[in-house]
Amino acid sequence: MTTLPAPLPSRNPFATRYTRPVANAYLFPEDAGAETLIARLREFHWWGQITGPHGSGKSTLVQTLLPGLEAAGRVIHCYTFHPAPWASTAASPAAGLRRASVAGWNPMTQIVVDGYEQLGWLQRTWWKWQCRRRGAGLLVTGHEDLGFPPLWRTETSAELTRRVVARLLDQADASWLRTEQLDRLFASHQGNVREVLFALYDLYEQQHHHGAPPRADG
Repeated sequence: MTTLPAPLPSRNPFATRYTRPVANAYLFPEDAGAETLIARLREFHWWGQITGPHGSGKSTLVQTLLPGLEAAGRVIHCYTFHPAPWASTAASPAAGLRRASVAGWNPMTQIVVDGYEQLGWLQRTWWKWQCRRRGAGLLVTGHEDLGFPPLWRTETSAELTRRVVARLLDQADASWLRTEQLDRLFASHQGNVREVLFALYDLYEQQHHHGAPPRADG
């Protein structure tokens, strides 16, 4: 009896709903984990920074830490800032916040600002001042040093990218994607794993809907 190959699933494993930060846990090296970072953040009096290059998992790491922070008794308030499509000087330092929300911050509050470096000097000063005067913790992310205690620096590698892709593929057919092809994608996107996953989405769609073996050569 001839065994037919398993058909491709209808879902694309590289769709945003599977690759967004809330959908996956951060892949730590063997000598670290969420508990280690939360203990370190506690030593820093709940102030710290997560830095790393584009597409290296900073937002994913933040999402991975949230359950442990809540278990530690922290009341979390998350804010995300993206690059503005145009320059604006009219934005308030407290943009997106309600006065009542800020007034409720206290020593058990953990403020998390993803994309802190998108804020101007005045805005950064405002956030730090509000947290200090109320005793709240402040965890921020950015690409370079932001002047906070260093909690973690995210890095990428070809080996890490292979682990991320293997987790996403799970039981899906992976015969079309060779290791050397994936490594070339990683190199062509300069180590940006997020961009690699975007490219793999298109390649997977090409194979699934058109039946042609996709080229993953970047």
